[in-house]
Amino acid sequence: MNRTDIVEYTRSHGGGAGLPRKTVREALDFVIEEITQAVLSGESVKLTGFGTFEVRKREDRLGRNPKTGEPLLIKSHRVVVFRPTRHFWGEEETPKKTTSPRKKSV
Repeated sequence: MNRTDIVEYTRSHGGGAGLPRKTVREALDFVIEEITQAVLSGESVKLTGFGTFEVRKREDRLGRNPKTGEPLLIKSHRVVVFRPTRHFWGEEETPKKTTSPRKKSV
C-alpha cells in the first residue's frame, strides 16, 4: 500500500468520505511530515494501538565487504526503528494486575 492507496482508502472507507482528494492528501502529508520532524529531532513518537517510532544509535562495528570478504569498519550512525504494539499484530494487551484490598484477620 502506498500513499495514493491510503488517500483513496481514507476517502472511500475512513473519516475522509466525501472530502476532496487534495484535502486528504495534504492531511496525510502533514501527519507524515510531523512524525518525520519529531523523530529527526530525537523525539519518540508513540501512536497508540499502532506503534512507536524512535531513533537509536548504532555503535561502530566490524563488517565485511560482501564482494571481497575484506573486513571494514562500519562507523556509528543513527537509525529509525519502529516497534509495533501488540494490538498492531492482533494480540490482546496483557491485562494489568489488580490488587484487591487485604482482608483483615479477626
